[in-house]
Amino acid sequence: MSHSSFPHARFAAILLTTTGLTLGLSLASARAQARRFDIDAMPVSRAAVIFGRQADMQVMLRDKTARTIQAHAVHGVMSAEQALSHLLAGTGLAVQSRHDSVLILGATHRAEAVKPDGERIVVSAVHDNTLTKRTSDQIFDTLSAQQIRSAPDLTIVEAARRMVGISVLPSQNDGRSDNQMENVTIRGLDNSYNLITLDGAQLASADNVTSPQRGMRLDLVPSSLVGELQVLKTIDAYNDPQGLGGQVHMLSKSAYEYGNSADVQLLGGWNNQSGTVVEPRRENWRVDGTVTRVFGKNREFGLVLAGSYQELNSAAHAILPGDSSGDGWAYYGASGAASGNPVNTDAAAHAPGAAAVPVRVQDYAFDDAYKRYSLNGKLQWRPTSRLSMALSGGYFHAVDQETRNEALSMPSGHWIAGATPDTGALTLGQYQFGDSVQPETHQTFFVNGNLHYDITNHMKLDLVAADSEAKDHLSNWMFKWNTGMKYSNTGNSEDKTSYSAPYGYNYTVTGGVPSIYFNDLAAANDLNNYGPRYFRDYQYSLQTKLRFLRGDWHWDLGRGFWLGAGATQTMTNVQHTETYNDWAPMAGDAPQEIGSLQNYITPRTGSVFSAPGLTYYYVDPAKAHAVLDNHPELFRKLDETPTNKEAYYHLMESITALYFQTGWQNSWFAIHGGFRWDHTFTNVSNINAVTSGGTTQYLPQTRTAQYDYMLPSVLTTFTITPRMKIRADFTESMGRPNYNQIGGATTTSESNGTYSISQGNSNLKPLHSWNYDLAYEWYPGRDTMLSLGLFYKDIHDAIYTRSTLGTATMNGITEQAIISQPLNASGAGLRGLELQLVREKFGFLPGVLKNFGVSFNATFLQGWFEEQMSDGSQRRMGGLANQPNHIYNASLLYSDRNFEARFAYNMTGKYLYYTSGSANWLDMWMQPRAQLDMQLSYRINKWISVTGQVQNLTNEGYQTRMGPSANLIQDMHPAGRSLWFGVRFQPKM
Repeated sequence: MSHSSFPHARFAAILLTTTGLTLGLSLASARAQARRFDIDAMPVSRAAVIFGRQADMQVMLRDKTARTIQAHAVHGVMSAEQALSHLLAGTGLAVQSRHDSVLILGATHRAEAVKPDGERIVVSAVHDNTLTKRTSDQIFDTLSAQQIRSAPDLTIVEAARRMVGISVLPSQNDGRSDNQMENVTIRGLDNSYNLITLDGAQLASADNVTSPQRGMRLDLVPSSLVGELQVLKTIDAYNDPQGLGGQVHMLSKSAYEYGNSADVQLLGGWNNQSGTVVEPRRENWRVDGTVTRVFGKNREFGLVLAGSYQELNSAAHAILPGDSSGDGWAYYGASGAASGNPVNTDAAAHAPGAAAVPVRVQDYAFDDAYKRYSLNGKLQWRPTSRLSMALSGGYFHAVDQETRNEALSMPSGHWIAGATPDTGALTLGQYQFGDSVQPETHQTFFVNGNLHYDITNHMKLDLVAADSEAKDHLSNWMFKWNTGMKYSNTGNSEDKTSYSAPYGYNYTVTGGVPSIYFNDLAAANDLNNYGPRYFRDYQYSLQTKLRFLRGDWHWDLGRGFWLGAGATQTMTNVQHTETYNDWAPMAGDAPQEIGSLQNYITPRTGSVFSAPGLTYYYVDPAKAHAVLDNHPELFRKLDETPTNKEAYYHLMESITALYFQTGWQNSWFAIHGGFRWDHTFTNVSNINAVTSGGTTQYLPQTRTAQYDYMLPSVLTTFTITPRMKIRADFTESMGRPNYNQIGGATTTSESNGTYSISQGNSNLKPLHSWNYDLAYEWYPGRDTMLSLGLFYKDIHDAIYTRSTLGTATMNGITEQAIISQPLNASGAGLRGLELQLVREKFGFLPGVLKNFGVSFNATFLQGWFEEQMSDGSQRRMGGLANQPNHIYNASLLYSDRNFEARFAYNMTGKYLYYTSGSANWLDMWMQPRAQLDMQLSYRINKWISVTGQVQNLTNEGYQTRMGPSANLIQDMHPAGRSLWFGVRFQPKM
């Protein structure tokens, strides 16, 4: 398949040609023009020589004792004045005199040095956190290592949500606890379609083994490794086009910038939810650190070592009346209707007096012990001022040791309307208690090599080579005891249950939350009424290998003109497997020998929130394992060959890209644009079931697909004053489908009687988007910024997952099933506004007030996409998946010589969580959520400080709702409050 954005490509080409010819007549002096600077952190004596060469100036040091002072790194397109300001920040040096193209630097105690042309070079011991954004030729936002460290956050993901246009997502698997923020969305588009890189190279991803995504889990990367976090929002031809919302670029710390330093932090604490289920309360621990060294005869070598360890214990008691696919609520035409015959249409849900009936009331109780650690290193070598190389590598490891306890009511019989629409009864039912032990392990290895070479003073070459591998393994042992069990040895199927009057119930619905009251509470609390139902073992494995090569050439032609070209090659191999084993009790005496629930509970019990008066019995997995291991003769093993065979897929993807771009800039205007040709080829291998004449064979199948894109970009910057800019950009980006979406594999899972079947779609097309951006930026002073941005994305071939309620033959029996498959929508769009204000110090105020600062940003998003329903009709959804309608961040800061305090508030608005292809009222919406965090630190001496943090001060949880007006609870999950206390060491080295 081939794609070409001809009207836009033609527009871009005409605009570039016309503008280039017009601006080619400009006679602005080379000294005043912006140009590209590439200077690593190094002693001022050497940095001054390189700066002079790149700025066409001569720089001299007045005081020879200043030669060993370390200058900052400078990279990017900017004016000579801006580059020098960044180079000298915090060195105590300033321009003392200037004669034509000769600068003389010397020590000063003044905050500013005035140049003859009236502009000022600001020299401060504090790094200006807005400088990178200010000097960039793209629209993007950054967080420095110091900003990440000073925020009351556990991970890079949590720190990133403080940035404008960014929201974060917890686990999107309703069967797991929502205790960790895992991914970021950029401008309402999640990590599936936004590239994440480390030092210019993409990392392998093995996120979410049951539904693999392209974007890696950012929470796995330790913050101690990162020197700067960049979020690009306009993607030019240089960048991989995978970035519908933007891209996350992580730059690792450089020894040349940090010199000989050490920074280690140790904190301990606890979560207030820990210890509320089965496991006792356990403390949480965090330790991370970075050591940097510069060595060699000429200090040409640099070494960075970074490591981290986190141990996080939590618990949560959640209710899930809507189930993971929305089938926990139903509508009935009239009182007395059979419970198995709901009328779940939109017309029924919106009828006058319509009553939503809870038909799958479920409680989850989680115990979670999460551990992650990492070790990373980087060796740098800079033998000359023209050549620099770096070799880095690392290992990330995370284990989520989670146990999920389940309590579930399944009604039957008839529905009897109550006195009000929020009350009623279901005459028959059955009840279940179960346990799921579901540890998940992530591993990521990577090695990156980077080379930079100045071929001449105006020509540069950059090379990157990277190899990474990611693994995700999920083990899921499930045990279930049920009322009304009926045992048989017939067929390859699990045993069924009977419905009886004691387990029928009356119900009330308050604020969308159901409560049920059993006809016979004593029977529901009697452990001997629960017989063994099934023992299951799911093993999911996902492995991704990624190799990446890129080369970039840049040539400064003089008078502000430049050219750039390059090529990239990305090779990805993804392999997914599933092993499913299922055991059911033998008939006869076996169920009695296995024993009732009485023999398998933990000493500790709880209360079922959704069923007042019912004891929450927690299944002891060790006892359940023991009876299966020691008495296999009591069980019959079912044949799950279809599930295991059809879940396999092996995907190989090759992406080849070439790009060319050119540009021109002077002191008041800059433009650059270009084209990127991107060719993607995929090869997918599956094992499909073919049934003929009553015999099923599992045959290998191989499918291939390819597509080409020619992607234009035009980026312009108008410098109204040295502190005020307007940017206007046009770009085209794309979003390749997730691996499981194109893998074509079929995966099957079961949760309390309802099967979920996920199918791939080999005919899925990538998304592509035409992006229009306009931004205003004002920098009135150091660490001070006001910006306003508008953007619009015209998205084509948007991908959404349509889920419909149907049936499937499982274990020889026709079962109710939720069938999900990704599809391309006919179109989608997203418009937004971003506003941010930063003032880190009110230096103009008197006394201690000058030590206060504020940061505020707001994002407003409005998205839509067209969805085809199961009956063939079309509807327009008022929001993209995971796209909040607004995001607010506000921080109040205080900082003096020894004490620092930060209060940080985040509010994320309502967003679409799940879309149904059957009825509008079955759509699920994550509800607005606010979180307040704080951090206090006090410096005891030059190298020791103490720190305290409180995360989620107001103890906010998560809610997902569904229904005609999002009035019914689908999932309600607490998050808990975490407290931390610790110490930070920064010894002199």
